[in-house]
Order: sequence, then C-alpha cells, then structure tokens
Amino acid sequence: MEKETRYFNFPIQILQGFMNDQRNTLNNICDYAIYAHSLSYEYGESEIEKFEEANGYYRLKVGNSKHSLNNGKYLYNDFMGLNPPMVGLSTNIWWDFYLNQKTDFELACLLGFLGLKSILNAKSYCKVTNNYWLSRMDGQAKSVSQTNQLTPPIAKYSNEYQLKKIKEELSLNWGLKHYGRYTRGFYVSFKMEFKELVRQAELSRKSRKKEQLKNQRNEIIQNVLIELQ
Repeated sequence: MEKETRYFNFPIQILQGFMNDQRNTLNNICDYAIYAHSLSYEYGESEIEKFEEANGYYRLKVGNSKHSLNNGKYLYNDFMGLNPPMVGLSTNIWWDFYLNQKTDFELACLLGFLGLKSILNAKSYCKVTNNYWLSRMDGQAKSVSQTNQLTPPIAKYSNEYQLKKIKEELSLNWGLKHYGRYTRGFYVSFKMEFKELVRQAELSRKSRKKEQLKNQRNEIIQNVLIELQ
C-alpha cells in the first residue's frame, strides 16, 4: 500500500535565503514543522520524546534530535503570535531537493511553487500579481511595490521572460493552471482544470466591468444632479 504523503507546514518567511543556502533552509523547514507537530502530542512524553515521536510521523531519523528540537523551538517561538502566511511542502519534494543537486532555475521553480501555494492557501483559485508572487518567493509576507525591494537572487527572475519560464515549468511538471487576459495580474489554481479556471476568471472580469460601469453611471448622475441644483 502506498504511504500517505506527509507535509512540512511552515511560515513562508523561512524561505528567506533559500537561493544562497538551500540546505540550511530545508533543515529549518524540517525542524520547524517537526517541532510544531510535536506540540500536538499532549500526554506522557518529555519534550524530546515528543519531538522524536514527531520524527517518526514524518518517517525521519534526525541525527541530532536535541539540536533540531532547539532550532525548531526557536523558530516556532520566533513566529508565535505573528500569524505568518503558511505553506506546505511534501516530504517527497523536500527529500528531492535535500539530496540532489539543483540548478538555480530549479530552486527558483520550487520557490515559485511554494509562493503561489502560500497565496492560494485553501482557495481553489485566486488572482495574483507578479510583485506579490515574487515577494512570496523571496520569503516576504507582504507584496513589494518595486522589484528593487527584492533580494538579488529573486530580483534576477523579476522580468516577463523569466517568470514565463517558471510558469511554463510549473504548468508542465507541478500541476499549475494559470490564465491572464486583459487583466492586471493572472489567475492561478492547482485544483481546477484549465477550462474552469478560464471560466471563473472571465466571470470575475465580467462582474468587475459591470460594477465599474454602474459606478461610472452613478457618478455621472450625481454630477448632473449637482449641476442642476
């Protein structure tokens, strides 16, 4: 029987610096997620025993449990009360990037995937701007207004050519559906079929145009009424 996929859930900000040191970032993701999961074990065990039991849940054997526990606890407490944007990374993908050498473009694609997932959260689809997407790729919770606010490794991908390449890769191999026509930004989904995403995007655009037309008509009427007073 195929084993159930496990996910490391973590704040998007932990991705900061990933392009420069992916191994350290992946360790932080792992330690944070394991510690957070260990908190769900309520009775009996000590802190280290709960942490090691959480390791078992993720089918891992951490080399230095005490170090990983302390690191995970530090990261968890650092984000406590901040309500950071969260994202999940499957342990299968985590292992692939932990064990295998990846190109900068492959690393950027993983960040692109996680960035979009963090924006979508539980939604089946949503509209995204390039700056917002790049911000999440950079491990930032809020969207930057200018691309010069991004770190250099991410700013490198802040042009239409590079973003199009990432979208194509995510569409071919990561399950992304995306669509944009006569709109600022683009619509994305990992759950919908492309046809349904197009339908929803066009319905949203039509509804928005109707609302704009209604507002324009109301503004004209109000101006005329003021002139007639």
